[in-house]
Amino acid sequence: MTGYRILMAASILLLAGIVPFFLKAGWPKKTRKSLLLKMICSTLFILVGVLAIVLAGQFSRYSLWILCGLGFSWLGDLFLHVSSKLLYFLLGLFSFLTAHIFYVVAFCTALQKTFPGAGFFNLYECLCIAAIVIIGLVSTHRLQINPGKAKIPAFFYMCILVTMMVKASSLGIRCLIAGTPLCGAAAAVLIAGSLCFVLSDATLAMLNFGPKKTFPLKCFNIGTYYAAQVLLASTILFF
Repeated sequence: MTGYRILMAASILLLAGIVPFFLKAGWPKKTRKSLLLKMICSTLFILVGVLAIVLAGQFSRYSLWILCGLGFSWLGDLFLHVSSKLLYFLLGLFSFLTAHIFYVVAFCTALQKTFPGAGFFNLYECLCIAAIVIIGLVSTHRLQINPGKAKIPAFFYMCILVTMMVKASSLGIRCLIAGTPLCGAAAAVLIAGSLCFVLSDATLAMLNFGPKKTFPLKCFNIGTYYAAQVLLASTILFF
């Protein structure tokens, strides 16, 4: 297993090493080179998920759903980068929406397996989702973010994204409270991974639909995005 651990670490380091070249190649305009580099990075986070399955020693339902989420994220990366047309944006949005649904299913699967008495949703989670969505809408207005024709799909996507973060955090917090094996590490990757995804998509909305588009903002967007995917792929090690 030591070899697989080294390979997993190498994959993460390689991804981190390619990201700066991708950022340079894709700013201020997307290019064929930036598309190639981006898809290599996205393939690497799928590889991290596969290696996590090998290291976990089992192919669980949880790992299947996470892999599906990673796969649809790969498609989303392709659609969002290959063209700036509205159709490709909507295809990318739908791909990521589907990815988050798979992530939510994965977290619910792990929750019910680890804590059999837990329901699919509870009141506290619903209240958190509603509160964060409202904060998101207010922030969108204040930051002058206007998705235009994509307003309704973007709102629906935000709701699913927030649900993913709340379910991941709920699972991580329950593991901490219960003191399950490796609960600290599991909670850390779940909470940090889901939070990074929300931060990444928030900055992506600012870049695509806001008045300010800066290179540091793009760096933050991409850095948090790939951190999120690697962390979520790594959760396979714990469930």
